[in-house]
Amino acid sequence: MEKQFDVDRIVSIHVKRLSESRYKWRPRKQKTWFFGLFRRNSWYSEGYYESGYYTECYESGCWDAHAYSAKGLRGYGYIVDESTHTVYDKPYVMVYLEHDLSVSRYFDSDTEAYAWVSDLRKKSGKNFETVTY
Repeated sequence: MEKQFDVDRIVSIHVKRLSESRYKWRPRKQKTWFFGLFRRNSWYSEGYYESGYYTECYESGCWDAHAYSAKGLRGYGYIVDESTHTVYDKPYVMVYLEHDLSVSRYFDSDTEAYAWVSDLRKKSGKNFETVTY
Protein backbone atom coordinates (compact mmCIF):
# COMPACT_ATOMS: atom_id res chain seq x y z
CA MET A 1 0.00 0.00 0.00
CA GLU A 2 1.21 3.48 -0.78
CA LYS A 3 0.45 6.59 1.28
CA GLN A 4 1.21 10.12 0.23
CA PHE A 5 1.26 13.09 2.56
CA ASP A 6 2.25 16.74 2.54
CA VAL A 7 5.51 17.17 4.45
CA ASP A 8 4.47 20.76 5.27
CA ARG A 9 1.70 19.35 7.48
CA ILE A 10 4.00 17.34 9.80
CA VAL A 11 3.40 18.17 13.45
CA SER A 12 5.71 15.65 15.10
CA ILE A 13 7.78 12.56 14.34
CA HIS A 14 8.20 9.69 16.78
CA VAL A 15 10.94 7.11 16.31
CA LYS A 16 10.94 3.77 18.11
CA ARG A 17 14.37 2.21 18.03
CA LEU A 18 15.24 -1.43 17.55
CA SER A 19 14.39 -3.14 20.84
CA GLU A 20 14.26 -6.62 22.28
CA SER A 21 10.77 -8.11 21.97
CA ARG A 22 8.69 -10.05 24.46
CA TYR A 23 9.57 -13.40 22.86
CA LYS A 24 12.17 -15.58 24.60
CA TRP A 25 13.84 -18.76 23.38
CA ARG A 26 13.11 -21.93 25.35
CA PRO A 27 14.55 -25.41 24.75
CA ARG A 28 12.47 -28.54 24.50
CA LYS A 29 11.05 -29.63 27.85
CA GLN A 30 8.94 -32.58 28.94
CA LYS A 31 5.58 -31.73 30.49
CA THR A 32 4.93 -33.15 33.92
CA TRP A 33 1.85 -34.14 35.84
CA PHE A 34 0.98 -33.93 39.49
CA PHE A 35 3.91 -34.61 41.89
CA GLY A 36 6.42 -34.48 39.04
CA LEU A 37 5.17 -37.60 37.25
CA PHE A 38 5.78 -37.51 33.51
CA ARG A 39 3.07 -37.79 30.93
CA ARG A 40 4.08 -39.99 28.02
CA ASN A 41 4.82 -38.31 24.67
CA SER A 42 4.15 -34.93 26.15
CA TRP A 43 6.74 -32.23 25.40
CA TYR A 44 6.89 -28.50 25.07
CA SER A 45 8.28 -27.68 21.68
CA GLU A 46 11.56 -25.90 21.34
CA GLY A 47 10.97 -22.36 20.18
CA TYR A 48 10.12 -18.80 21.08
CA TYR A 49 7.47 -18.16 23.75
CA GLU A 50 5.99 -14.88 24.92
CA SER A 51 7.92 -13.97 28.07
CA GLY A 52 4.90 -13.69 30.39
CA TYR A 53 3.44 -16.88 28.98
CA TYR A 54 6.72 -18.66 29.59
CA THR A 55 6.81 -17.91 33.31
CA GLU A 56 3.16 -18.85 33.77
CA CYS A 57 2.91 -21.91 31.57
CA TYR A 58 6.26 -23.28 30.50
CA GLU A 59 7.57 -23.53 34.06
CA SER A 60 4.35 -24.57 35.82
CA GLY A 61 2.94 -26.86 33.15
CA CYS A 62 0.12 -25.32 31.10
CA TRP A 63 -1.00 -27.73 28.40
CA ASP A 64 -1.62 -25.20 25.65
CA ALA A 65 1.76 -23.44 25.43
CA HIS A 66 2.50 -22.36 21.86
CA ALA A 67 6.04 -22.01 20.54
CA TYR A 68 6.82 -19.83 17.53
CA SER A 69 9.57 -20.65 15.07
CA ALA A 70 12.11 -18.08 13.87
CA LYS A 71 10.49 -18.21 10.43
CA GLY A 72 7.05 -17.67 11.94
CA LEU A 73 8.19 -14.62 13.91
CA ARG A 74 9.86 -13.15 10.82
CA GLY A 75 6.50 -13.54 9.07
CA TYR A 76 4.97 -11.35 11.78
CA GLY A 77 7.60 -8.66 11.15
CA TYR A 78 10.15 -9.39 13.87
CA ILE A 79 13.92 -9.54 13.45
CA VAL A 80 15.32 -12.85 14.74
CA ASP A 81 18.99 -13.42 15.53
CA GLU A 82 19.22 -17.20 15.62
CA SER A 83 22.85 -17.22 16.81
CA THR A 84 21.85 -15.63 20.13
CA HIS A 85 18.17 -16.70 20.06
CA THR A 86 17.10 -13.06 20.45
CA VAL A 87 13.98 -11.55 18.90
CA TYR A 88 13.74 -7.82 18.19
CA ASP A 89 10.88 -5.46 17.40
CA LYS A 90 11.64 -3.61 14.17
CA PRO A 91 12.29 0.10 14.45
CA TYR A 92 9.47 2.26 13.20
CA VAL A 93 8.67 5.89 12.59
CA MET A 94 5.28 7.46 13.30
CA VAL A 95 4.66 10.78 11.55
CA TYR A 96 1.80 12.82 13.03
CA LEU A 97 0.14 15.28 10.68
CA GLU A 98 -1.93 18.43 11.33
CA HIS A 99 -5.16 16.53 10.88
CA ASP A 100 -6.09 13.30 12.67
CA LEU A 101 -4.20 11.03 10.31
CA SER A 102 -0.72 9.70 10.87
CA VAL A 103 1.73 7.75 8.79
CA SER A 104 3.93 4.94 10.10
CA ARG A 105 6.70 2.96 8.51
CA TYR A 106 8.83 0.01 9.70
CA PHE A 107 12.54 -0.39 9.01
CA ASP A 108 15.17 -3.12 9.30
CA SER A 109 17.62 -0.93 11.24
CA ASP A 110 17.81 2.26 13.28
CA THR A 111 20.11 3.77 10.65
CA GLU A 112 17.47 3.43 7.93
CA ALA A 113 14.79 4.93 10.19
CA TYR A 114 16.90 7.95 11.13
CA ALA A 115 17.93 8.49 7.50
CA TRP A 116 14.25 8.62 6.50
CA VAL A 117 13.47 11.06 9.34
CA SER A 118 16.40 13.25 8.30
CA ASP A 119 15.10 13.27 4.73
CA LEU A 120 11.62 14.28 5.95
CA ARG A 121 13.10 17.10 8.03
CA LYS A 122 14.97 18.44 5.01
CA LYS A 123 11.91 18.23 2.76
CA SER A 124 9.61 19.93 5.27
CA GLY A 125 12.06 22.74 6.04
CA LYS A 126 11.03 22.59 9.71
CA ASN A 127 13.49 22.42 12.56
CA PHE A 128 12.14 19.61 14.76
CA GLU A 129 13.52 19.26 18.28
CA THR A 130 14.71 15.79 19.22
CA VAL A 131 13.68 14.27 22.54
CA THR A 132 15.05 10.88 23.55
CA TYR A 133 13.33 8.90 26.28
